[in-house]
Amino acid sequence: MGKGNKEGTSKQFRWTKLMEHLFLEILAEDAQRGNKPSNTFKPVSINRVAEAISERFQVQCDAKHLENHLKTVKNQWQIICTIRGESGFGWDENMKMITCDSATYDATVM
Repeated sequence: MGKGNKEGTSKQFRWTKLMEHLFLEILAEDAQRGNKPSNTFKPVSINRVAEAISERFQVQCDAKHLENHLKTVKNQWQIICTIRGESGFGWDENMKMITCDSATYDATVM
């Protein structure tokens, strides 16, 4: 999954929702197994995810793709936590999303 250039080769790895789901599922399993001793995952976990994504989705996924995407996921999670901590925002457990009324949304967006 990549953005092609004139030569037809991929310069940019594109993540699909299914890829991201597999990525998070495997990393969560490895964290529960103790393969995340601090705030980083062991290389064996990263390699396991790269192999699984490459095999299942027939793409060339390597450790650098995973490390970059992990940074993106961490940044998104930090934003979610910040917003959830603000007054007027809640969490819908069924939809797995932040909720608020329209007045709170309008005031925040402005």
